[in-house]
Amino acid sequence: MNACVCVRAAVAAIAWAGILVAAPTAGAQERPQVFYGNKTLKIIVGFPPGGGFDLYARTLAEYLPRYIPGEPKIIVESMPGASTARAAAYLYNVAPQDGTVLGLFHHALLANQALDTKAGDFDVTSFNWIGRMATRLNIGVTWHTSGVRTIEDAKKTELVMAATAATATSAMVPRAINNAAATRFKIVLGYQGSTDMILAMERGEVHGISTGAWYDLARDRPDWIKEPKIHVLFQISTKRIPDLSHIPVLADLAAAEDDRAILDLLGRTEDMGRAFPVGPRVPPERVALLRSAFAKMMVDPAFLKEAEKHRFELDFMHGEELQKFIAAVGAFPPELRGKAKKILMP
Repeated sequence: MNACVCVRAAVAAIAWAGILVAAPTAGAQERPQVFYGNKTLKIIVGFPPGGGFDLYARTLAEYLPRYIPGEPKIIVESMPGASTARAAAYLYNVAPQDGTVLGLFHHALLANQALDTKAGDFDVTSFNWIGRMATRLNIGVTWHTSGVRTIEDAKKTELVMAATAATATSAMVPRAINNAAATRFKIVLGYQGSTDMILAMERGEVHGISTGAWYDLARDRPDWIKEPKIHVLFQISTKRIPDLSHIPVLADLAAAEDDRAILDLLGRTEDMGRAFPVGPRVPPERVALLRSAFAKMMVDPAFLKEAEKHRFELDFMHGEELQKFIAAVGAFPPELRGKAKKILMP
């Protein structure tokens, strides 16, 4: 894991943790301490077990309780469906609004919010966001047998790309690139998550995937990169990382300004990354306590050691800052929404 990433996460977390330890009143701290002492908390993950999101959630479940009064147990529950909108709707409408249930969803839900397209009965900007553990750098890749190695190749050859649902990043990104760069991606819907899509690519059902997690692939399948068995076409991000400095980010693929703005929106939603909320009606003092606990966890040497073992990408963002970020991304220019919807959600 990049040492500077851990340092960046640690410095930010120290600053926020220091602020929040001093901020709440004694009474506000006492109530959550009594409340959490005999509770079992849950993290509702909108993905099937076994993928990168699941691993981040299970690591959070192990280390976050150390900084919650009473050290309650946290269990992880998988609730896939509708590109994680099912899990988001559960947290928003059904789960107890008492700070005992956290969530982890796909950042495409933020793009849906920005485009004023409801993926379910919830508002992404109204969740109480506890903290971001990491961004999620997704990449578009092709299998080595496809014959396609670059975006230029993809303009000449039809490529079958796996996707989960029409409103998921895995489908929206190739549609947007087709529009902006005249590529020939053909999207096949219905896969359950990243693990399912990777297996489909490996089996030859599809030629590639639009949302391969770079750090997960580098950790779990380094031979794919070394041989190589996959070829990286693009990064879903706003800036190139050093490991992929020669690979374009989405906005690089557009010539027209409107197309660039739409691709940039998709890149910015990736910055939401592995972010954890609680429900919209959780009491403020419990939100503050969970945010403080999250910040302290991010500088816990044991947690950082565990993150290094898993080769996690760490890029901490405190819940208060994350709340503002999500609100800002959600405010996509209204004059572009119509065009963006036609492209991303036909």
